[in-house]
Amino acid sequence: MSKRLTIRADCSPTMGTGHVMRMIALGQAWQALGGDVRFEGRTEPLTGRLKAEGFDCVPLAVAHPAPEDAQALLAATSPNDWIVIDGYHFDTAYLKTIRDNGRRTLVVDDFFDRNEYPADIILNQNPDGPGYPYDKDGPTLLLGTEYTMLRKDFQRPPALRAVPETAASILVTLGGADPDNATGKVLEAINAVRMSDLRVTIVAGAANPHLDDLRERMKSLPCPCELLTNVGDMPALMAEADLAVSAGGTTSWELCYFGVPFIAVRIADNQQGVIRELDRHGAARCIDSGPSVGDIATNLEELIHDRKARQAMQTAGTLLVDGKGAMRVARTMYNSDISLRPVEAGDCETLHGWRNAPETRAQSFSSDEIPLDTHRAWFHSKLNDENCLFFMAVDCDEPVGQIRFDRDGQTAVVSVSVAPDMLNRGIGTIMTRLGCRALARRWPSVNVVALVKPDNLASAAMFAKAGFTKAATDAKHLRFTWPGSTNDT
Repeated sequence: MSKRLTIRADCSPTMGTGHVMRMIALGQAWQALGGDVRFEGRTEPLTGRLKAEGFDCVPLAVAHPAPEDAQALLAATSPNDWIVIDGYHFDTAYLKTIRDNGRRTLVVDDFFDRNEYPADIILNQNPDGPGYPYDKDGPTLLLGTEYTMLRKDFQRPPALRAVPETAASILVTLGGADPDNATGKVLEAINAVRMSDLRVTIVAGAANPHLDDLRERMKSLPCPCELLTNVGDMPALMAEADLAVSAGGTTSWELCYFGVPFIAVRIADNQQGVIRELDRHGAARCIDSGPSVGDIATNLEELIHDRKARQAMQTAGTLLVDGKGAMRVARTMYNSDISLRPVEAGDCETLHGWRNAPETRAQSFSSDEIPLDTHRAWFHSKLNDENCLFFMAVDCDEPVGQIRFDRDGQTAVVSVSVAPDMLNRGIGTIMTRLGCRALARRWPSVNVVALVKPDNLASAAMFAKAGFTKAATDAKHLRFTWPGSTNDT
């Protein structure tokens, strides 16, 4: 398959920057897997940021609903390319045009606003995603906060900040554009609280048209206040915050991941579902209607002094988001062409090379190199063994791994290895799932067992992701059994 990913997303002072910002996270994950990323659309004021990430940027002279938009996207891509489409203005007809012309599409959704989703994959990274009536027999569905995409600067393991008795450091971040100046209302609310020992940091995007107004409002505050634009290290600001005020968009998930208690303010209709779920999970204090200065001030004053409530928010938030969502999404697309075929005689030397690679030997129960003649004799015996199911995993005919099942009665022991140059891409998980399904068709009553070296944590995690359950262990083995299932990719 093509390893090029094209992302179609827009941002503007009226639309905001959230769609493009969350696509940066997916682009970074795709790059980490070895692919190339291109953004197509109206991406100012973030074009410089995208180029700094190593992404190509293709501006559009005319955007959807003009037909030139879809035609330009098709002209810039090839059949079987992956295209990610993120934006509420891309209607069903647009999605259908792209997919009907042979492109594989992932459509990002937030609140089920279309009657039909012509797509290969639908991604809804919000907590209420699994509750929407998407077609479960059609596209692959990636639903819920396990697929919440955080940029790589947010993926460093957060050291949870101790929750102080009184919140003093307040972070205010209402999106990249904030066209209705909700930030100004928050400043009025902070002024109404009248606490001189607060420290307030305001993050406003370069697209915010109200910067001069905000600077003027800051002059009347009874506490120190700093206004920042073009922030390069948002995680550092979150790590220093005792309490935040945020819109109900992508930043909500970043705050959850970092364990920052926050007030979530709905400043756009498309944030209603996020606000509802944050409230249901207790991850934020939520204001779901048009935010008033009084509502914001009341919630601020209560939470500043309520350590117990802030502690509960921190716990709930970190349970919602684990920071691995972008890689789960990227791997689902990147490995979409992996399939199994029976091992053939011509695979002998390929498998010998994989077996003797240092990476493979380090995780094997026997770490000695195996001579080619010894390997050939073993290999041909397996080809002729009726109690052996032996598959090669291929990605568009390129071998990327092998999986073998050796049956003894009603139990089969599974052996898996990935090509050394294809490690850490999620291939082992997909290959194992496919292999277990093939075994179930061939030997429906046979149980599968995986034996793993106790220090081989990567293989143990892979079998768990593939649906295996950890069973009894001893000094020599970790033991896993199948069948099982998981949505983790």
